[in-house]
Amino acid sequence: AVVSTQSTGVAESSFYKLMFFYHVYVILHRFFYPMVAEKDSVFGGEWKYLTHWNAMIQIAYYICSGFIAMQQQLNESTSKIKGYVFSCLVFPLAVFVVTVFWGLYHINPDLVIDPNVQFHETTWTNHMKHTFVLFAVAAEVAIVEHVYPPKLLGSLIAFSVAGAYMVWVHVIYFIDSFWVYPILAHLELFSRLLFCFSIIGLYQAYHLIGRALNAKLHGGKIKFIKFESSIV
Repeated sequence: AVVSTQSTGVAESSFYKLMFFYHVYVILHRFFYPMVAEKDSVFGGEWKYLTHWNAMIQIAYYICSGFIAMQQQLNESTSKIKGYVFSCLVFPLAVFVVTVFWGLYHINPDLVIDPNVQFHETTWTNHMKHTFVLFAVAAEVAIVEHVYPPKLLGSLIAFSVAGAYMVWVHVIYFIDSFWVYPILAHLELFSRLLFCFSIIGLYQAYHLIGRALNAKLHGGKIKFIKFESSIV
């Protein structure tokens, strides 16, 4: 069935308002229940963890999107920026955090959670960080048609985001001899480089999956600013 432009607008507005209020709750929850215990004095604090980066990026994105939805205004430049942020950062990062965390966790929890670091963790908190974020971006892909960057530019941005985080992980290790993710301590240099490039490749793949889903769910075209181009 074809959804009218008006009903789609209502769905988008309602979704972003819901996400706005949810992420206000997330802010309050994270304030009272920090992810890492106070005794963690390793360089970077909570900003060592991709989960924390993902949470902060989602909070900022959905708070801003909620304000925009309440004002019921979305000009061309705002739409472009919002689409770029979602396609290259919000969507692939959320999918990456969920799939990598739970994938490694089911193999061995110690590969992603350092047993020597005290975490304030409840089942609800864990799922809020590592599960719900996937449902949020999946719902947005289904409801909202995004303006995607040209393929090359989008791929370069996605590569830069993933590469920058892998560099950050190594900076933390060189400063404090602490591997953010314990699996890295078990790898030799070549294996670690291979692992890092695999991570970057996986992030890139999630960016492309988001692009494909956007095209498939919204008429088979990827919407650019002044023209439309098929995904192929």
